[in-house]
Amino acid sequence: MYEINKTKKTMRLNMLPAFIFATAAVLALVFSFSGAGKAYASGAALYENPNTGEIFLTPGPGRVKVGQSVINQLLKPNAAKTTKQINNLKTTEKKLEASLKTVKGETLPAWTKNVSLGALIYMGYGYYTQTGLTEGSLQLQENPPATGNNGYNAFNVNRAYLIFLYHQDNWFLKITPNINKSDNSASSGGSTGGNEYFRLKYAFLQFNHVYDANGLTVNLKAGQFPTPMVAWEDGLLGYHVAERTPWGFLNVTSTQAGLGVSGKYRANGRVYLAYNTGFFDNAAFHANETVDQKSPQARLTIYPLGADSALNGLSISGYYAWAEDNSSFGDAAIGPNTNSPETRVSAVLDYKTPNANIALQYDYAINHTVQPGAGESGDNDSYCGIEGGVYGCYNSSTMPPITSLYDGHNVEHGYDAFGYYNIPNTKFGVFGLIQRYYYQDTNYNSNGDALPSGNPFDFQRGVVGLAYHLNSHVTLTADWQNYQYLYAKDYRDLPASSTYYQDYGQWMGQTNAFFMQARIAF
Repeated sequence: MYEINKTKKTMRLNMLPAFIFATAAVLALVFSFSGAGKAYASGAALYENPNTGEIFLTPGPGRVKVGQSVINQLLKPNAAKTTKQINNLKTTEKKLEASLKTVKGETLPAWTKNVSLGALIYMGYGYYTQTGLTEGSLQLQENPPATGNNGYNAFNVNRAYLIFLYHQDNWFLKITPNINKSDNSASSGGSTGGNEYFRLKYAFLQFNHVYDANGLTVNLKAGQFPTPMVAWEDGLLGYHVAERTPWGFLNVTSTQAGLGVSGKYRANGRVYLAYNTGFFDNAAFHANETVDQKSPQARLTIYPLGADSALNGLSISGYYAWAEDNSSFGDAAIGPNTNSPETRVSAVLDYKTPNANIALQYDYAINHTVQPGAGESGDNDSYCGIEGGVYGCYNSSTMPPITSLYDGHNVEHGYDAFGYYNIPNTKFGVFGLIQRYYYQDTNYNSNGDALPSGNPFDFQRGVVGLAYHLNSHVTLTADWQNYQYLYAKDYRDLPASSTYYQDYGQWMGQTNAFFMQARIAF
């Protein structure tokens, strides 16, 4: 019995090319009759030879013009016949679709209808007109050289995700591996050769609408999933394929393992509040957890005028994250047995429309740079350069570690502005970002020596770019990016014999680069 059914399924599938050909032929016939009917109905003439009964399109000897009423009468039965043929074809098409659904349902497990597969790729090309030391990579998962390597350029596959999703009515499971290029710097032993391998980015279960009443929704998630701030900043940027978020550039990961709660509050069809909070490992998603305490993180967004379902409108957001390394109880770089918890705080004012977004952000941190917690990432900590004519990373002649300026309670703050504008009725968009960050409000280092100017690591980063939306799957971008130390001139102008010139000034060149990127999503 199974073989007979299988044969029937095969026969139905084999009829598909013949059905398509027949449909095309009939439609061509319909259009020709339809065009003829319209032409003759608008006043074109036919001519008949009464002796032979032949019909002609042009006048001639022995030909008599046929009246319009006769022409209409001739066309009527053809139009009716064509309509009947079309209806028959539609009926046949519906039967074939039903047969194909039956074949699919009987040959694939039932659960496959709830599975979807996607892919996301970021790739491009970068050219550095000037290279210098930077706090983080201008592009994610990229390790460009430092001072003395002007003209460095490379093609990169910065990100490649496979997205597996199993979804039911009120819950879903998401699994996302991503490609990652290993670090072949001297600090990692130089043994990996820069090989690319797959690592797990997301793996979490989310239950939606576990509470849904009085306008408030509550969603629960568990596993390895986006944290409240950095992934949300990615969305505000609009063109994350080309530029990095303020906290992302400072090596804060967008993903950690933990438990989370998120949701919205609506009234009269408008969103007035959105929240995202959770308890996470201190470690980033690609590192092992080594401490006892977990890291609470939270973001609350208020829409004072209400927002639509796409969250267009004015919003005010607050973000908080905390972590403490209880296993070592302090960082060796700032002294043993020193309690140095890490705190991150942000305030964001944002206005979004269907075509544009503008965001102003203030960042505040305590011990962010020296405390390895709250999901700080090690992806972009390799500074490379030339020493003695040989390319190397973390060599002894580069700038001292930033922790050499800290004394146990280090207050940092920054200012950011970023946004985009997609030009209506075109495929083009523009985007940009500016970030300033100040590491320590002090005029001395950890040894008590006075600094000649502000903290040498204080920096400014800028991005200006143009985007082209090729289609719904492919977006292309081209941009210029700059990184510079705010007090570089003060340190570079010191005498060559000065300790601060040797430690900082000689390395504090700007970084300027041009990038072309492609975002491909299916």
